[in-house]
Amino acid sequence: MGRARQGGYTLIEVLVAVLVFGVLTASAYTALDSLSLAAMTHREHAEQLASLQTSVARLDADLRQLSHRATRTPLGQSTPAFSGSAFELQGIRAGWANPNEFRRSTLQRFAWQFDGNALIRLSWPVTDPTGAVVPTPEVLELDVSDFRLAYRDSSGGWHEQWPPRGGTSTALPAAIEISLDTQRFGLIRRLLVVDP
Repeated sequence: MGRARQGGYTLIEVLVAVLVFGVLTASAYTALDSLSLAAMTHREHAEQLASLQTSVARLDADLRQLSHRATRTPLGQSTPAFSGSAFELQGIRAGWANPNEFRRSTLQRFAWQFDGNALIRLSWPVTDPTGAVVPTPEVLELDVSDFRLAYRDSSGGWHEQWPPRGGTSTALPAAIEISLDTQRFGLIRRLLVVDP
């Protein structure tokens, strides 16, 4: 009578099972890692796009609500309500929200500047600041490689500065072209018609 076979697995069967389990685990880890990386990249892309849209909307809001009110320098000299160059602009805007009902104007002095690395919005608490009043800077979290502005006069001519060279006009430009070049989204152009 032969010896009864004991139940169980051989060493080779156990090794094959461990190998198959290891391959499945490695495949699952690679798939989950790729999915996690894709989700993180998508979230980062969405955050940068939202930041860009918010910044462009704020610039649009400032320019759409430009005021014709002239300003004064700390020495009391009158300056145009709006001025700009190829890389910066400044003016007075209406519609400054006042939810806490402070005793102040609804007009706000603002400026946008590009320093070669970042786009910065400046705002003053008063429209005619003295030398002691400093603006509040806000650096916008954008990957901006270039920022350009151009100004259109009422006769259709385009200028790199406002008021145009040799001109003394205190009028607002008829339109402003904004070119914003970003690392991720490329060149974005906005043409904004300024209400007279």
